Amino acid sequence: MAQRRRIKTLPNSSSDLISHLPVEIKDRILERLPIREAARTALLSTHWNDAWLQHGRLAFDSKFFWRFGESKGRSLVPYVKIITYILLQRVRPVKKFSLFISYLKLFDPKLEQSDLDQWFRFLSRNGVEELDISLGGTEYKLPLCIVSCPTVKQLVLCSVRFDLPLNAPCIFPCVTSLIFARLRFNHNVNGIVYSIPNLEKLELIDCGGNDNFKISAPKLESLSITGFTCEVESGWVAVHLKAIKVLCLAGSLLLDWGDAVASFPTAINLQVIRLRSLDFDIEKQLKGVVLLLQKSPNLCELDIIGECSYDDMQNDDMENDHIEAASSLLKDPESCVINQDLKILKTIEIGHFRGSTLEMLLVKMLLSKSPTLERVVITESHYIKDGCTVIKLLRELLCFPRASPKAQIVIKGKDYA
Repeated sequence: MAQRRRIKTLPNSSSDLISHLPVEIKDRILERLPIREAARTALLSTHWNDAWLQHGRLAFDSKFFWRFGESKGRSLVPYVKIITYILLQRVRPVKKFSLFISYLKLFDPKLEQSDLDQWFRFLSRNGVEELDISLGGTEYKLPLCIVSCPTVKQLVLCSVRFDLPLNAPCIFPCVTSLIFARLRFNHNVNGIVYSIPNLEKLELIDCGGNDNFKISAPKLESLSITGFTCEVESGWVAVHLKAIKVLCLAGSLLLDWGDAVASFPTAINLQVIRLRSLDFDIEKQLKGVVLLLQKSPNLCELDIIGECSYDDMQNDDMENDHIEAASSLLKDPESCVINQDLKILKTIEIGHFRGSTLEMLLVKMLLSKSPTLERVVITESHYIKDGCTVIKLLRELLCFPRASPKAQIVIKGKDYA
């Protein structure tokens, strides 16, 4: 009898175990599937059909277009109909919507602005919180319904035209994170300063006309301006320097700004500085780094990635060029020394390190001015041919005087990033 009871309690091997999963688990499963496979789960059972109709994180990315490419060809019409149909099916708010079309020129006919307007109007009225839009062409314009949408919290725009409204001093009222890439701001804003009251993170990548995007963001904590074609005046950054905690800059900006960095206000809250594509062969960039560090008394973390090109690998006289670049700077040593200690700087990371005279000079200065430094991580550039360079650099760096007895220097191998 006991054995019979045990047999009765055993689950039926033919029963559907996954259809009765909690809604939250089903939603996570759908989120990890490509949109086509996620939609096909609706065929499994009414339980999964309900889960699909309630699913609110939709990603129409490159995988979506590639999967349909063989059967749908190069016309965007079928894709537009599918996206519209899926959106209108939703029985719950679409929390996240991603659209990534990197090769719009291959499609005929093209995506219509009216299609975008329809999708964005639907999303803005149905509680969308995250938008990630990349359209591969600046002819498409972000509708103003998104600019004023009260539910959007995170927005990523790439290669989309963005015209600032003239009659709305407050934009993106609830947005906390803005990322703009390959975008140009228009020139017809007449000096308006736009309020973005809840913005905490702003990232500009290869954007133009940034000086036209004048904003007031009292909660801004992280500011990043990077890319090969970034354009921004020093005064635009100076306005936000007192409040932010994290600053990421392209090295070319320090070259453009020159001695204007000396007039920056003291960045009292700045804890992290990240510098990208910093060219140590350019004296003005190194001076800009020093001036920026002098304005950052509460810096905790410094992260630098050097600029290293293929030409460096081919140039046999590279080190001679480095010495020549350093000679003029060394004639005025006071210009490359921080006047005060970096009292709470704990970690330093330098990538694409070549061991040039100016790079070694910067490291030596940082070691001597950081009394609480704990760790220095240097990653060797992959353009260095000599396998003994790491040992040579380590020996030389270990001989530099250190203000912190705890400071450890770690040199990693080739940097292929």
